[in-house]
Amino acid sequence: MLRDDTTAQLAADEKFFEETKSAAETKAQEWSTRTRLRTEELAGMEGAIKILTEGDKVFEEATTTFLQVKAAQTHQSKSYEHLKALAAKYQTSSLAKLVTVMKSGGHFDKVFIEIDKMMEILRKEEQSDIEHRDRCENGQNANANEMDDVNANIEKTKDNIERLERSKKAAQEEKEAVEAEIKESDENLAKMLKIRNEDHAEFQRAMKMDAQAIDLISQAIVRLSKYYKENKIPLSLAQAPEYENDPDKAPETTFSGSGSRQGESGGIVAILEMIKEDLQKEIKEGKADEAKAQAEYEKQSGALSDARAAQKETRVSLEKEIAGLSENVADAEAHKRDKAADLEAEKKMEQSLKTDCKWVEDHFDKRRDARKKEMDGLVEAKNFLAGVESGTPVLGPA
Repeated sequence: MLRDDTTAQLAADEKFFEETKSAAETKAQEWSTRTRLRTEELAGMEGAIKILTEGDKVFEEATTTFLQVKAAQTHQSKSYEHLKALAAKYQTSSLAKLVTVMKSGGHFDKVFIEIDKMMEILRKEEQSDIEHRDRCENGQNANANEMDDVNANIEKTKDNIERLERSKKAAQEEKEAVEAEIKESDENLAKMLKIRNEDHAEFQRAMKMDAQAIDLISQAIVRLSKYYKENKIPLSLAQAPEYENDPDKAPETTFSGSGSRQGESGGIVAILEMIKEDLQKEIKEGKADEAKAQAEYEKQSGALSDARAAQKETRVSLEKEIAGLSENVADAEAHKRDKAADLEAEKKMEQSLKTDCKWVEDHFDKRRDARKKEMDGLVEAKNFLAGVESGTPVLGPA
């Protein structure tokens, strides 16, 4: 939206610039032509008035179509002479034109109409000059204000870009720290899983070995007990040999019968049974320890996985924040470029306004003074002619 508004504003400003430039060039050309023609007209009138003034005696003596100056002058001839004097005094083109009208026999009414027309033209010219001056002053003031606003906007945008860049850098650093935490969490999870797998493999191996040992012991017990069970001979614990009671007395050497070794066999079976029970107990305790170790692993790995998931969410959030900040920086940079273009356009407008309004500095006051002088002469001429027409002329200084 901001880009579209700025583009539209730029197009409007460029159009305004071209129209102003064209108007300024046209006005400058018109002013140059008007100034040259007025200068030439004034110079011609001044030369003609000088010639006519210096040739008064010739005109008095000559019998031509010019107005005859007689001893008894009429109101018309007096008015003509007075207008000649006013034309010489004010040296304006309008009075010179009135002299020509009077000279060609124009009546006072016609002269009054001409004076009114001239006054109207001069008033319109004055209003046009004032409007041009005001337009220039307003344009220059608006241009200066716009340039100040654009410069302030550019500086504000620069500060905003710096702030965004700092925020982006901080977010990137935070993201890097979170990524390091995620990496560490992954490594810890891998280590925990490796240790758990190793412990579980050791547990399975121990269970397998214990089961095999139990199976072997069970087979041994069956084998040892088979003879006695088949012959229904009870097993009992083996008696300690006599020399264990009397170390100085040697055992007797005798041959035993079929059941003479049943005591020793019974003791071995009992020991094997105890070993088997121990192994079975060990298997049971091993399974309990394994279950406990698995539960502890799942608890720790679950907590670490949750932490890693939170870290990843933080990373995603930071990535979105960084992307948003990057987009904001890009928008701010584009806005700054647009404002820089606006500033260049305003600088061109400033130069155009200087060219268009230079005549205000060079000619406005001169034109105003010349116009006032011309209007004063016309007013004096009209007052004089009005007095002559009413029979009570008021002669101003020649």
